[in-house]
Amino acid sequence: MKSFKLVVVSIVALFIVLVVVQNLGVFTHKESLRINLLVWHYETAPILLSMYFVAFFLMGLLLSYFHGLSGRFKAKNEARDYIDRIYRLEEEIKVLKGLSPQQENPPTTETESA
Repeated sequence: MKSFKLVVVSIVALFIVLVVVQNLGVFTHKESLRINLLVWHYETAPILLSMYFVAFFLMGLLLSYFHGLSGRFKAKNEARDYIDRIYRLEEEIKVLKGLSPQQENPPTTETESA
């Protein structure tokens, strides 16, 4: 399985290198970002398009990380609750096993009168 993962990662890396080399002109082209809100206009300094790709890729990684973070906390709390419940049930089993058969079901007032 490890070798399969290594082969897949190598193929993806090779594909990315091929795309970048064959489109080097696109990645070395400089562009600036503009925003026009009718009352306010802003334009950034020209930056390489490759830097935009890297920046947006990293922002996507951060967004997906923080999006999954809440699910991880929820799963961690759920697992802790299950472990606590298992511990309590194991303690209850130990207590019940320690009792003699007569003590397990003590006679109630209904069974004594019958």
